[in-house]
Amino acid sequence: MTYSCTTTQEVSTQETPAPFVGTFIVNSLYGQAVEGNDLNIKINDRTSKISGFAGCNTYSLGYTENKNTVTFSHIISTRVLCEEGVMEKERQFLNIFTTTKEFSIQKDTLVLYDNGKEILKATRFIF
Repeated sequence: MTYSCTTTQEVSTQETPAPFVGTFIVNSLYGQAVEGNDLNIKINDRTSKISGFAGCNTYSLGYTENKNTVTFSHIISTRVLCEEGVMEKERQFLNIFTTTKEFSIQKDTLVLYDNGKEILKATRFIF
């Protein structure tokens, strides 16, 4: 004797946003393309810490996430001096972490917004 049954299941076509976690290489900053991979963001959701390389110095800070916003704590950074162009890019990058920002992560792209304006776009680094 054989029994068979069929079930129907509704499948959602909406994509679930990725969690605020991962290692990202910055592609654009304030609408300007970033050459190379010298700016990176490593987000650890277990410790609520962000760290990475800012072009000349390494940095670290804490964060709290609430829905689609993220608030950053005080930045800790090494104090190596590099050429002025590199230092200016680093200042612009680290300045992003001074106020609460909106964010989205879709698939492998992290975007940070300030008052609705895109200020950073980064691609997930996959080992």
